[in-house]
Amino acid sequence: MKEVYKWMGPAAAVFFVIFFGIWHLFDVRAGVGQTGHGWMYGLYGLLCLFVFLSLGMACFLLIQKKLSLELGAGILTICFGLTALFALPPLSAPDEISHFASAYALSNRMLGLEDADEKGNVYLRSEDLVLSDIYGAQGEEERISLGRTLEEETWSVLAAHAAPLFAGEQERQMVPSVIGTVQTTPAAFFAPALGITIARIFRFNCVVLAFLGRFMNLLLFAASVYGSVKLLPTGKSLLLGVALLPMTLHLAASYSYDAFIMAGCFFFCSYCLNLAYARPAVRKRDIAVLGILIALLGPCKMVYAVVMGFALLIPVKKFGGWKAWAISAGAVLLLFVLAMAAVNSQTIAVYTAGSDNYVSWAGEEGYSIPYLIHRPATYLRMLYETLVHQADEWFLTMMGSALGNLDPVLAVPAFGIFALTVCLGALSIRNGDEALYLTGGQKLWILFLAGVCLLGLMTAMLVGWTPLSSQVIEGVQGRYLLPLLPFVLLTAKSRRTVRLKGDDGRILFYMCAVDAYVFLRLFGIVSMRL
Repeated sequence: MKEVYKWMGPAAAVFFVIFFGIWHLFDVRAGVGQTGHGWMYGLYGLLCLFVFLSLGMACFLLIQKKLSLELGAGILTICFGLTALFALPPLSAPDEISHFASAYALSNRMLGLEDADEKGNVYLRSEDLVLSDIYGAQGEEERISLGRTLEEETWSVLAAHAAPLFAGEQERQMVPSVIGTVQTTPAAFFAPALGITIARIFRFNCVVLAFLGRFMNLLLFAASVYGSVKLLPTGKSLLLGVALLPMTLHLAASYSYDAFIMAGCFFFCSYCLNLAYARPAVRKRDIAVLGILIALLGPCKMVYAVVMGFALLIPVKKFGGWKAWAISAGAVLLLFVLAMAAVNSQTIAVYTAGSDNYVSWAGEEGYSIPYLIHRPATYLRMLYETLVHQADEWFLTMMGSALGNLDPVLAVPAFGIFALTVCLGALSIRNGDEALYLTGGQKLWILFLAGVCLLGLMTAMLVGWTPLSSQVIEGVQGRYLLPLLPFVLLTAKSRRTVRLKGDDGRILFYMCAVDAYVFLRLFGIVSMRL
Protein backbone atom coordinates (compact mmCIF):
# COMPACT_ATOMS: atom_id res chain seq x y z
CA MET A 1 0.00 0.00 0.00
CA LYS A 2 2.87 2.33 0.81
CA GLU A 3 4.34 1.72 -2.65
CA VAL A 4 0.99 2.58 -4.28
CA TYR A 5 0.77 5.81 -2.29
CA LYS A 6 4.30 6.71 -3.36
CA TRP A 7 3.25 6.71 -7.01
CA MET A 8 -0.17 8.36 -6.68
CA GLY A 9 1.10 11.95 -6.83
CA PRO A 10 3.51 11.45 -9.77
CA ALA A 11 0.87 9.44 -11.66
CA ALA A 12 -1.65 12.26 -11.19
CA ALA A 13 0.92 14.77 -12.43
CA VAL A 14 1.58 12.70 -15.58
CA PHE A 15 -2.17 12.34 -16.20
CA PHE A 16 -2.48 16.13 -15.85
CA VAL A 17 0.18 16.64 -18.55
CA ILE A 18 -1.41 14.03 -20.84
CA PHE A 19 -4.87 15.58 -20.50
CA PHE A 20 -3.72 19.09 -21.29
CA GLY A 21 -1.38 17.82 -23.98
CA ILE A 22 -4.48 16.50 -25.76
CA TRP A 23 -6.38 19.69 -24.91
CA HIS A 24 -3.77 21.90 -26.59
CA LEU A 25 -3.69 19.63 -29.62
CA PHE A 26 -6.98 21.32 -30.52
CA ASP A 27 -5.15 24.69 -30.43
CA VAL A 28 -2.67 23.31 -32.95
CA ARG A 29 -5.58 22.00 -34.99
CA ALA A 30 -7.16 25.47 -35.03
CA GLY A 31 -3.93 26.99 -36.30
CA VAL A 32 -3.52 24.32 -38.99
CA GLY A 33 -7.11 24.92 -40.08
CA GLN A 34 -6.32 28.59 -40.70
CA THR A 35 -2.91 28.16 -42.35
CA GLY A 36 -3.04 24.70 -43.91
CA HIS A 37 0.37 23.95 -42.39
CA GLY A 38 -0.21 20.32 -41.48
CA TRP A 39 3.44 19.88 -40.53
CA MET A 40 2.60 21.69 -37.27
CA TYR A 41 1.00 18.41 -36.12
CA GLY A 42 4.33 16.70 -36.61
CA LEU A 43 6.21 19.35 -34.64
CA TYR A 44 3.71 19.15 -31.80
CA GLY A 45 3.91 15.36 -31.84
CA LEU A 46 7.70 15.51 -31.58
CA LEU A 47 7.44 18.01 -28.73
CA CYS A 48 4.98 15.73 -26.91
CA LEU A 49 7.28 12.75 -27.40
CA PHE A 50 10.23 14.64 -26.01
CA VAL A 51 8.17 15.99 -23.09
CA PHE A 52 7.13 12.52 -21.99
CA LEU A 53 10.62 11.12 -22.46
CA SER A 54 11.86 13.95 -20.24
CA LEU A 55 9.20 13.17 -17.64
CA GLY A 56 10.25 9.52 -17.77
CA MET A 57 13.85 10.61 -17.17
CA ALA A 58 12.69 12.79 -14.28
CA CYS A 59 10.89 9.79 -12.77
CA PHE A 60 14.01 7.67 -13.18
CA LEU A 61 16.29 10.26 -11.60
CA LEU A 62 14.13 11.98 -8.98
CA ILE A 63 11.74 9.33 -7.71
CA GLN A 64 13.65 6.12 -8.28
CA LYS A 65 16.94 7.96 -7.62
CA LYS A 66 19.00 5.78 -9.94
CA LEU A 67 21.77 8.37 -10.26
CA SER A 68 23.30 11.01 -7.98
CA LEU A 69 21.36 14.23 -7.58
CA GLU A 70 24.09 16.34 -9.20
CA LEU A 71 24.22 14.15 -12.31
CA GLY A 72 20.43 14.08 -12.42
CA ALA A 73 20.40 17.88 -12.12
CA GLY A 74 22.60 18.26 -15.17
CA ILE A 75 20.61 15.76 -17.24
CA LEU A 76 17.22 17.24 -16.31
CA THR A 77 18.40 20.77 -17.02
CA ILE A 78 19.36 19.64 -20.53
CA CYS A 79 16.11 17.69 -21.06
CA PHE A 80 13.71 20.43 -19.99
CA GLY A 81 15.97 23.13 -21.41
CA LEU A 82 15.64 21.44 -24.81
CA THR A 83 11.88 21.41 -24.32
CA ALA A 84 11.98 25.16 -23.75
CA LEU A 85 14.34 25.61 -26.70
CA PHE A 86 11.93 24.00 -29.16
CA ALA A 87 8.69 25.29 -27.64
CA LEU A 88 10.00 28.88 -27.76
CA PRO A 89 12.12 28.96 -30.94
CA PRO A 90 15.23 31.08 -31.65
CA LEU A 91 15.41 34.82 -31.00
CA SER A 92 12.18 34.90 -28.98
CA ALA A 93 13.78 35.56 -25.56
CA PRO A 94 14.16 39.11 -24.15
CA ASP A 95 16.74 41.07 -26.21
CA GLU A 96 17.87 37.79 -27.77
CA ILE A 97 18.48 39.30 -31.20
CA SER A 98 21.20 41.60 -29.79
CA HIS A 99 22.80 38.71 -27.94
CA PHE A 100 22.65 36.60 -31.10
CA ALA A 101 24.45 39.41 -32.92
CA SER A 102 27.14 39.52 -30.23
CA ALA A 103 27.64 35.76 -30.42
CA TYR A 104 27.80 35.93 -34.23
CA ALA A 105 30.35 38.75 -34.11
CA LEU A 106 32.51 36.67 -31.76
CA SER A 107 32.13 33.72 -34.13
CA ASN A 108 33.42 35.93 -36.94
CA ARG A 109 36.50 36.72 -34.87
CA MET A 110 36.98 33.02 -34.08
CA LEU A 111 37.09 32.37 -37.83
CA GLY A 112 39.46 35.27 -38.47
CA LEU A 113 36.84 37.40 -40.20
CA GLU A 114 35.77 41.01 -39.77
CA ASP A 115 32.99 41.10 -37.18
CA ALA A 116 31.02 44.24 -38.18
CA ASP A 117 30.97 47.15 -40.63
CA GLU A 118 31.77 50.79 -39.83
CA LYS A 119 28.22 51.32 -38.53
CA GLY A 120 28.54 48.45 -36.06
CA ASN A 121 26.20 46.14 -37.99
CA VAL A 122 27.33 42.53 -37.67
CA TYR A 123 28.37 40.60 -40.76
CA LEU A 124 26.24 37.47 -41.31
CA ARG A 125 26.15 34.83 -43.96
CA SER A 126 23.49 35.78 -46.51
CA GLU A 127 21.82 32.49 -45.50
CA ASP A 128 21.39 33.86 -41.96
CA LEU A 129 19.97 37.28 -42.81
CA VAL A 130 16.44 35.94 -42.46
CA LEU A 131 17.04 35.49 -38.72
CA SER A 132 17.68 39.19 -38.20
CA ASP A 133 15.19 40.54 -40.72
CA ILE A 134 12.46 38.11 -41.77
CA TYR A 135 10.71 40.62 -44.03
CA GLY A 136 13.75 42.35 -45.48
CA ALA A 137 15.10 38.98 -46.55
CA GLN A 138 11.99 38.65 -48.71
CA GLY A 139 12.49 42.08 -50.33
CA GLU A 140 10.02 43.99 -48.16
CA GLU A 141 10.76 47.26 -46.36
CA GLU A 142 9.62 46.34 -42.83
CA ARG A 143 12.39 45.04 -40.58
CA ILE A 144 11.77 42.66 -37.72
CA SER A 145 13.86 39.85 -36.27
CA LEU A 146 12.68 36.28 -36.13
CA GLY A 147 10.66 35.53 -32.98
CA ARG A 148 10.42 39.10 -31.69
CA THR A 149 6.70 38.48 -31.60
CA LEU A 150 6.38 34.74 -31.32
CA GLU A 151 3.62 33.44 -33.58
CA GLU A 152 2.90 30.76 -36.15
CA GLU A 153 4.82 32.72 -38.76
CA THR A 154 8.02 32.12 -36.78
CA TRP A 155 7.68 28.38 -37.30
CA SER A 156 6.71 28.95 -40.94
CA VAL A 157 9.93 30.87 -41.59
CA LEU A 158 11.99 28.16 -39.89
CA ALA A 159 10.21 25.43 -41.87
CA ALA A 160 10.81 27.29 -45.12
CA HIS A 161 14.56 27.44 -44.46
CA ALA A 162 15.03 24.01 -42.88
CA ALA A 163 15.99 22.43 -46.21
CA PRO A 164 18.45 21.93 -47.70
CA LEU A 165 20.46 21.06 -44.60
CA PHE A 166 23.66 22.65 -45.91
CA ALA A 167 24.07 26.22 -47.14
CA GLY A 168 25.23 26.71 -50.70
CA GLU A 169 28.32 28.68 -51.75
CA GLN A 170 26.32 31.82 -52.49
CA GLU A 171 24.44 31.66 -49.20
CA ARG A 172 27.73 31.59 -47.28
CA GLN A 173 28.86 35.00 -48.53
CA MET A 174 29.22 37.56 -45.73
CA VAL A 175 26.95 40.61 -45.83
CA PRO A 176 26.17 43.33 -43.24
CA SER A 177 23.00 42.83 -41.20
CA VAL A 178 20.75 45.42 -39.53
CA ILE A 179 21.69 44.44 -35.96
CA GLY A 180 24.42 45.58 -33.58
CA THR A 181 26.09 43.97 -30.60
CA VAL A 182 25.84 44.27 -26.82
CA GLN A 183 28.82 46.00 -25.23
CA THR A 184 30.00 43.52 -22.62
CA THR A 185 32.64 40.86 -22.03
CA PRO A 186 33.07 38.40 -24.93
CA ALA A 187 33.15 35.58 -22.36
CA ALA A 188 29.37 35.94 -21.98
CA PHE A 189 28.90 34.80 -25.59
CA PHE A 190 31.68 32.25 -25.96
CA ALA A 191 29.41 29.17 -25.69
CA PRO A 192 26.78 30.25 -28.26
CA ALA A 193 29.51 31.66 -30.51
CA LEU A 194 31.16 28.24 -30.45
CA GLY A 195 27.88 26.67 -31.55
CA ILE A 196 27.53 29.18 -34.40
CA THR A 197 31.13 28.56 -35.43
CA ILE A 198 30.61 24.79 -35.54
CA ALA A 199 27.51 25.27 -37.70
CA ARG A 200 29.45 27.52 -40.08
CA ILE A 201 32.43 25.18 -40.32
CA PHE A 202 30.14 22.29 -41.29
CA ARG A 203 28.12 24.65 -43.55
CA PHE A 204 24.78 23.99 -41.89
CA ASN A 205 21.79 26.15 -42.81
CA CYS A 206 20.47 29.05 -40.73
CA VAL A 207 17.96 26.91 -38.81
CA VAL A 208 20.60 24.48 -37.54
CA LEU A 209 22.90 27.41 -36.76
CA ALA A 210 20.23 29.19 -34.72
CA PHE A 211 19.41 26.11 -32.66
CA LEU A 212 23.02 24.95 -32.22
CA GLY A 213 24.13 28.27 -30.74
CA ARG A 214 21.31 28.11 -28.24
CA PHE A 215 22.09 24.50 -27.40
CA MET A 216 25.70 25.34 -26.53
CA ASN A 217 24.49 28.04 -24.13
CA LEU A 218 22.20 25.45 -22.53
CA LEU A 219 25.11 23.02 -22.15
CA LEU A 220 27.11 25.70 -20.33
CA PHE A 221 24.23 26.34 -17.95
CA ALA A 222 23.61 22.61 -17.37
CA ALA A 223 27.31 22.09 -16.59
CA SER A 224 27.10 24.89 -14.03
CA VAL A 225 23.99 23.37 -12.44
CA TYR A 226 25.75 20.01 -12.23
CA GLY A 227 28.86 21.53 -10.64
CA SER A 228 26.90 23.80 -8.31
CA VAL A 229 24.69 20.99 -6.98
CA LYS A 230 27.78 18.82 -6.52
CA LEU A 231 29.59 21.56 -4.58
CA LEU A 232 26.75 22.78 -2.37
CA PRO A 233 26.94 21.32 1.14
CA THR A 234 23.21 21.98 1.64
CA GLY A 235 20.27 23.18 -0.44
CA LYS A 236 21.09 21.03 -3.48
CA SER A 237 17.44 20.39 -4.37
CA LEU A 238 16.64 24.06 -3.90
CA LEU A 239 19.17 25.14 -6.53
CA LEU A 240 17.85 22.53 -8.95
CA GLY A 241 14.32 23.78 -8.30
CA VAL A 242 15.33 27.32 -9.32
CA ALA A 243 17.09 25.90 -12.40
CA LEU A 244 13.82 24.18 -13.40
CA LEU A 245 11.68 27.33 -13.32
CA PRO A 246 10.20 28.07 -16.78
CA MET A 247 11.88 31.50 -16.97
CA THR A 248 15.26 30.01 -16.01
CA LEU A 249 14.97 27.29 -18.64
CA HIS A 250 13.82 29.77 -21.29
CA LEU A 251 16.84 32.02 -20.67
CA ALA A 252 19.27 29.11 -20.38
CA ALA A 253 18.15 27.75 -23.78
CA SER A 254 18.56 31.08 -25.57
CA TYR A 255 21.39 33.35 -26.72
CA SER A 256 20.84 35.62 -23.71
CA TYR A 257 23.86 36.35 -21.54
CA ASP A 258 21.53 35.79 -18.58
CA ALA A 259 22.41 32.10 -19.00
CA PHE A 260 26.08 32.97 -18.48
CA ILE A 261 25.29 35.21 -15.49
CA MET A 262 23.15 32.56 -13.79
CA ALA A 263 25.75 29.88 -14.49
CA GLY A 264 28.52 32.06 -13.06
CA CYS A 265 26.62 33.16 -9.95
CA PHE A 266 25.39 29.65 -9.17
CA PHE A 267 28.88 28.18 -9.44
CA PHE A 268 30.77 30.98 -7.67
CA CYS A 269 28.42 31.07 -4.67
CA SER A 270 28.31 27.26 -4.44
CA TYR A 271 32.12 27.11 -4.59
CA CYS A 272 32.38 29.62 -1.74
CA LEU A 273 29.87 27.69 0.40
CA ASN A 274 31.77 24.48 -0.31
CA LEU A 275 35.03 26.09 0.83
CA ALA A 276 33.32 27.52 3.89
CA TYR A 277 31.64 24.36 5.15
CA ALA A 278 32.96 21.26 3.35
CA ARG A 279 36.66 21.74 2.60
CA PRO A 280 39.26 21.52 5.37
CA ALA A 281 41.44 24.25 3.84
CA VAL A 282 41.57 26.72 0.97
CA ARG A 283 44.19 25.84 -1.66
CA LYS A 284 45.92 28.11 -4.15
CA ARG A 285 43.95 26.53 -6.96
CA ASP A 286 40.72 27.54 -5.17
CA ILE A 287 41.84 31.17 -5.14
CA ALA A 288 42.68 30.89 -8.84
CA VAL A 289 39.23 29.46 -9.60
CA LEU A 290 37.44 32.24 -7.67
CA GLY A 291 39.59 34.92 -9.28
CA ILE A 292 39.04 33.65 -12.81
CA LEU A 293 35.30 33.24 -12.21
CA ILE A 294 34.81 36.77 -10.95
CA ALA A 295 37.04 38.18 -13.71
CA LEU A 296 34.78 36.51 -16.28
CA LEU A 297 31.46 37.22 -14.54
CA GLY A 298 31.93 40.70 -13.08
CA PRO A 299 32.28 42.70 -16.33
CA CYS A 300 29.16 41.09 -17.83
CA LYS A 301 26.82 42.89 -15.43
CA MET A 302 28.68 44.80 -12.76
CA VAL A 303 26.00 44.54 -10.07
CA TYR A 304 26.47 40.77 -9.82
CA ALA A 305 30.03 41.33 -8.61
CA VAL A 306 28.46 41.43 -5.13
CA VAL A 307 28.76 37.63 -5.16
CA MET A 308 32.39 38.23 -4.13
CA GLY A 309 30.89 38.81 -0.69
CA PHE A 310 30.16 35.07 -0.46
CA ALA A 311 33.90 34.53 -0.12
CA LEU A 312 33.74 36.34 3.22
CA LEU A 313 31.78 33.37 4.58
CA ILE A 314 34.98 31.30 4.38
CA PRO A 315 36.72 31.25 7.81
CA VAL A 316 40.11 32.98 7.92
CA LYS A 317 41.71 29.91 9.53
CA LYS A 318 41.10 27.91 6.33
CA PHE A 319 43.49 30.28 4.55
CA GLY A 320 46.18 29.72 7.16
CA GLY A 321 45.90 33.10 8.84
CA TRP A 322 45.14 36.76 8.19
CA LYS A 323 48.17 37.34 5.96
CA ALA A 324 47.26 34.53 3.57
CA TRP A 325 43.64 35.67 3.66
CA ALA A 326 44.61 39.25 2.74
CA ILE A 327 46.83 38.08 -0.13
CA SER A 328 44.07 35.80 -1.44
CA ALA A 329 41.42 38.52 -1.19
CA GLY A 330 43.72 41.00 -2.88
CA ALA A 331 44.45 38.60 -5.74
CA VAL A 332 40.74 37.96 -6.40
CA LEU A 333 39.91 41.66 -6.17
CA LEU A 334 42.81 42.59 -8.46
CA LEU A 335 41.64 40.18 -11.15
CA PHE A 336 38.16 41.69 -10.93
CA VAL A 337 39.47 45.26 -11.19
CA LEU A 338 41.69 44.42 -14.16
CA ALA A 339 38.80 42.71 -15.95
CA MET A 340 36.53 45.68 -15.28
CA ALA A 341 39.14 48.10 -16.56
CA ALA A 342 39.66 46.06 -19.71
CA VAL A 343 35.97 45.63 -20.55
CA ASN A 344 33.89 48.34 -18.87
CA SER A 345 36.13 51.41 -18.50
CA GLN A 346 34.11 53.40 -21.04
CA THR A 347 30.78 52.41 -19.47
CA ILE A 348 31.98 53.43 -16.01
CA ALA A 349 33.25 56.74 -17.39
CA VAL A 350 29.86 57.49 -18.97
CA TYR A 351 27.99 56.77 -15.72
CA THR A 352 30.31 58.93 -13.62
CA ALA A 353 31.03 61.75 -16.09
CA GLY A 354 28.15 63.92 -14.90
CA SER A 355 26.90 64.81 -18.38
CA ASP A 356 23.22 64.97 -19.16
CA ASN A 357 21.63 61.60 -19.84
CA TYR A 358 19.27 61.11 -22.78
CA VAL A 359 16.90 58.11 -22.79
CA SER A 360 16.49 57.23 -26.44
CA TRP A 361 13.49 54.90 -26.10
CA ALA A 362 11.47 57.62 -24.32
CA GLY A 363 12.84 60.51 -26.37
CA GLU A 364 13.56 62.65 -23.32
CA GLU A 365 16.12 63.47 -20.66
CA GLY A 366 16.93 60.87 -18.03
CA TYR A 367 18.56 60.61 -14.62
CA SER A 368 22.32 60.79 -14.00
CA ILE A 369 24.57 59.99 -11.04
CA PRO A 370 25.30 63.68 -10.20
CA TYR A 371 21.57 64.46 -10.47
CA LEU A 372 20.77 61.79 -7.88
CA ILE A 373 23.65 62.75 -5.60
CA HIS A 374 22.24 66.27 -5.33
CA ARG A 375 18.67 64.99 -4.90
CA PRO A 376 18.83 62.04 -2.46
CA ALA A 377 15.14 62.41 -1.56
CA THR A 378 14.20 61.90 -5.22
CA TYR A 379 16.38 58.81 -5.37
CA LEU A 380 14.79 57.30 -2.25
CA ARG A 381 11.30 58.13 -3.50
CA MET A 382 11.94 56.37 -6.81
CA LEU A 383 13.24 53.29 -5.00
CA TYR A 384 10.23 53.18 -2.70
CA GLU A 385 7.62 53.75 -5.42
CA THR A 386 9.21 51.11 -7.61
CA LEU A 387 9.17 48.51 -4.84
CA VAL A 388 5.55 49.33 -3.98
CA HIS A 389 4.25 49.19 -7.54
CA GLN A 390 6.46 46.64 -9.27
CA ALA A 391 7.58 44.01 -6.73
CA ASP A 392 4.60 41.78 -7.54
CA GLU A 393 5.38 42.00 -11.27
CA TRP A 394 9.02 41.08 -10.59
CA PHE A 395 7.92 37.97 -8.76
CA LEU A 396 5.47 36.88 -11.46
CA THR A 397 7.88 37.46 -14.34
CA MET A 398 10.66 35.70 -12.42
CA MET A 399 8.44 32.63 -12.27
CA GLY A 400 7.37 32.90 -15.93
CA SER A 401 4.32 35.12 -16.31
CA ALA A 402 5.78 36.74 -19.46
CA LEU A 403 7.99 34.42 -21.48
CA GLY A 404 9.12 35.07 -25.02
CA ASN A 405 10.08 38.70 -25.54
CA LEU A 406 8.30 39.67 -22.30
CA ASP A 407 5.07 38.62 -23.99
CA PRO A 408 2.15 38.50 -21.48
CA VAL A 409 0.27 36.07 -23.74
CA LEU A 410 3.10 33.52 -23.45
CA ALA A 411 2.64 33.10 -19.73
CA VAL A 412 2.62 30.42 -17.08
CA PRO A 413 -1.01 30.37 -15.83
CA ALA A 414 -1.71 31.58 -12.31
CA PHE A 415 -2.23 28.06 -10.95
CA GLY A 416 1.10 27.03 -12.48
CA ILE A 417 2.91 29.91 -10.77
CA PHE A 418 1.14 28.97 -7.53
CA ALA A 419 2.26 25.34 -7.87
CA LEU A 420 5.86 26.32 -8.61
CA THR A 421 5.85 28.72 -5.66
CA VAL A 422 4.55 26.03 -3.31
CA CYS A 423 7.23 23.61 -4.55
CA LEU A 424 10.03 26.15 -4.06
CA GLY A 425 8.61 27.01 -0.64
CA ALA A 426 8.62 23.34 0.35
CA LEU A 427 12.22 22.92 -0.85
CA SER A 428 13.15 25.96 1.26
CA ILE A 429 12.10 24.11 4.42
CA ARG A 430 14.66 21.82 6.00
CA ASN A 431 14.28 18.09 5.54
CA GLY A 432 14.48 16.05 8.72
CA ASP A 433 17.97 14.72 7.98
CA GLU A 434 19.36 17.78 6.19
CA ALA A 435 22.47 19.36 7.67
CA LEU A 436 22.46 23.13 8.25
CA TYR A 437 25.56 25.28 8.28
CA LEU A 438 24.52 28.92 8.05
CA THR A 439 24.32 30.90 11.27
CA GLY A 440 21.89 33.75 11.77
CA GLY A 441 24.58 36.33 11.02
CA GLN A 442 25.64 34.54 7.85
CA LYS A 443 22.05 34.42 6.65
CA LEU A 444 21.75 38.16 7.21
CA TRP A 445 24.96 38.65 5.22
CA ILE A 446 23.57 36.72 2.24
CA LEU A 447 20.33 38.71 2.39
CA PHE A 448 22.38 41.91 2.60
CA LEU A 449 24.34 40.95 -0.53
CA ALA A 450 21.09 40.18 -2.38
CA GLY A 451 19.70 43.54 -1.25
CA VAL A 452 22.80 45.36 -2.48
CA CYS A 453 22.49 43.57 -5.81
CA LEU A 454 18.85 44.61 -6.14
CA LEU A 455 19.74 48.19 -5.19
CA GLY A 456 22.47 48.17 -7.82
CA LEU A 457 20.07 46.84 -10.46
CA MET A 458 17.49 49.50 -9.64
CA THR A 459 20.08 52.28 -9.64
CA ALA A 460 21.57 51.13 -12.96
CA MET A 461 18.15 51.08 -14.61
CA LEU A 462 17.25 54.43 -13.05
CA VAL A 463 20.36 56.02 -14.57
CA GLY A 464 20.45 54.13 -17.83
CA TRP A 465 16.78 53.53 -18.77
CA THR A 466 14.39 55.78 -16.84
CA PRO A 467 13.18 59.19 -18.15
CA LEU A 468 12.66 62.06 -15.71
CA SER A 469 8.90 61.96 -16.32
CA SER A 470 8.55 58.40 -14.98
CA GLN A 471 7.17 57.84 -11.49
CA VAL A 472 8.93 54.47 -11.09
CA ILE A 473 12.20 52.95 -12.25
CA GLU A 474 11.79 51.47 -15.72
CA GLY A 475 13.36 48.29 -17.02
CA VAL A 476 13.90 46.20 -13.87
CA GLN A 477 12.68 42.67 -14.58
CA GLY A 478 12.05 39.60 -12.50
CA ARG A 479 14.62 37.53 -14.42
CA TYR A 480 17.35 39.71 -12.90
CA LEU A 481 16.58 38.15 -9.50
CA LEU A 482 17.23 34.54 -10.58
CA PRO A 483 21.06 34.43 -10.16
CA LEU A 484 20.87 34.87 -6.38
CA LEU A 485 17.43 33.35 -5.76
CA PRO A 486 18.64 29.87 -4.61
CA PHE A 487 20.87 31.39 -1.96
CA VAL A 488 18.22 33.83 -0.72
CA LEU A 489 15.81 30.90 -0.30
CA LEU A 490 18.57 28.92 1.41
CA THR A 491 18.44 31.39 4.31
CA ALA A 492 14.88 30.22 5.04
CA LYS A 493 16.11 26.80 6.18
CA SER A 494 16.00 26.56 9.96
CA ARG A 495 16.33 23.96 12.70
CA ARG A 496 13.04 25.20 14.14
CA THR A 497 11.06 24.28 11.02
CA VAL A 498 11.29 20.77 9.62
CA ARG A 499 9.43 19.24 6.68
CA LEU A 500 8.38 15.78 7.79
CA LYS A 501 6.61 14.78 4.57
CA GLY A 502 7.29 15.44 0.91
CA ASP A 503 10.42 13.92 -0.57
CA ASP A 504 12.61 16.44 -2.44
CA GLY A 505 12.65 14.21 -5.52
CA ARG A 506 8.87 14.12 -5.81
CA ILE A 507 8.60 17.88 -5.30
CA LEU A 508 11.11 18.41 -8.12
CA PHE A 509 9.17 15.94 -10.27
CA TYR A 510 6.04 18.05 -9.83
CA MET A 511 8.00 21.09 -11.01
CA CYS A 512 9.06 19.09 -14.08
CA ALA A 513 5.41 18.25 -14.73
CA VAL A 514 4.48 21.94 -14.57
CA ASP A 515 7.29 22.69 -17.04
CA ALA A 516 6.01 19.99 -19.40
CA TYR A 517 2.49 21.42 -19.28
CA VAL A 518 3.70 25.00 -19.73
CA PHE A 519 5.76 24.32 -22.85
CA LEU A 520 3.04 22.22 -24.49
CA ARG A 521 0.56 24.99 -23.79
CA LEU A 522 2.85 27.66 -25.20
CA PHE A 523 3.34 25.72 -28.42
CA GLY A 524 -0.43 25.51 -28.76
CA ILE A 525 -0.80 29.26 -28.23
CA VAL A 526 1.89 30.08 -30.78
CA SER A 527 0.19 27.77 -33.30
CA MET A 528 -2.95 29.91 -33.17
CA ARG A 529 -1.22 33.32 -33.31
CA LEU A 530 -1.54 34.26 -36.97
